[in-house]
Amino acid sequence: MSNRPRVAVLCTVYFKGSHADVIVGRLLDGYRFGGAHQEARIEVASVYLEQLGSHDFEPISRTDIGTETLRAHGIPMFKSVGEAISLGGSGVNVDGVLIIGEHGDYGWGEFEQKLYPRRRMFDASVAAMVAGGRTVPIFVDKHLAWSFTDAASMVADAERLGIPLLAGSSLPLAWRTPTGANWPYDAPISEAVVAGIAATEPGCRPTEMNGFHDLEFAQALLERRSGGETGVATVTAVTGAAVEPAIVLRLGGSDLFAAAVGALGIDTDDPIGFARSCANDLFLIEYVDGTSLTVVNFDLHAYRAAIAVRGPDNTVVTSPWLDEPDHGHFTFLVRQIESLVLTGISPYPVTRTLLTTGMIEAALRSRREKRLVPTPHLSLNYIAPQAIPDTGIDEDRP
Repeated sequence: MSNRPRVAVLCTVYFKGSHADVIVGRLLDGYRFGGAHQEARIEVASVYLEQLGSHDFEPISRTDIGTETLRAHGIPMFKSVGEAISLGGSGVNVDGVLIIGEHGDYGWGEFEQKLYPRRRMFDASVAAMVAGGRTVPIFVDKHLAWSFTDAASMVADAERLGIPLLAGSSLPLAWRTPTGANWPYDAPISEAVVAGIAATEPGCRPTEMNGFHDLEFAQALLERRSGGETGVATVTAVTGAAVEPAIVLRLGGSDLFAAAVGALGIDTDDPIGFARSCANDLFLIEYVDGTSLTVVNFDLHAYRAAIAVRGPDNTVVTSPWLDEPDHGHFTFLVRQIESLVLTGISPYPVTRTLLTTGMIEAALRSRREKRLVPTPHLSLNYIAPQAIPDTGIDEDRP
């Protein structure tokens, strides 16, 4: 038997290319890192798989591969979260818990947020730990929950019980174009613009799904500004016919917007005209310290994102490079998960993802209610680490 730390994985669904596949697959089969294939530093001890296959992208059906994959690797599947954590016995018999609540046949909330059961899986995990008399680290893939109230409760429970907690997107960890591009640590920022591509497909509502990635990627740069993170004051989101005048008002003549569009690889001498033709949504975010963030989502095929950031002394333009279809950038997320389990310390503050969870919820609310949303609950303070080991930021892409 391996002496590597063991984890329980709680999944909504496990089809080819799903988040469960690209994360768990690397834990089962290893991954390429540092120029060589490496065995994962933690091992999967058990899996709770809630759904077999998915129809959430109808008419496309996603066939389950989890059952056969886990059987081939000798990984037991359990019918409840508690059993997965106890390995069918009593107590807490794993060294960490991974919640991969992305994809699957779940309903939609009033603001078009997908009602993934991340909070439910987290609560069941905590209950098993309290009953078993032992706490272990928890990782939550993407945003903490579809509701900020739920997310804040999760973070509060983790702090109260001493549970190391990590969450978030893979994008802040991915390779960057150009290599090494990042905001200088502790340098002031005045404004930033994100240009993101997210196709509207059958069964897909990209405002939340990909808008969250845009916000996490932006936050990974903005949190490095002087004074640290102090939170968000207001969020406004516009869609439909309101997008065009808002783009002209907010971004007309903006060289930052032109730079972000150019970093997407879009060749145009009229970025505003391009935005008028295919922009889905516009997020206008004002931070407590006066920093301004604008996010423009375009309805085009294949997800991509880019950001242009400006301060008094610096301008940075960069884009995460995503290794499709192999999802190689998920290796860097797996490295952070391993670090969490191995050390019991989150490699970066979960407050980042608590903030972005609240930002996307506020944007969805604003989009639905057609108004500016004050966000006093997002006055969240944290200091970002100067460097995070084992990311693709300073690595040459394949």
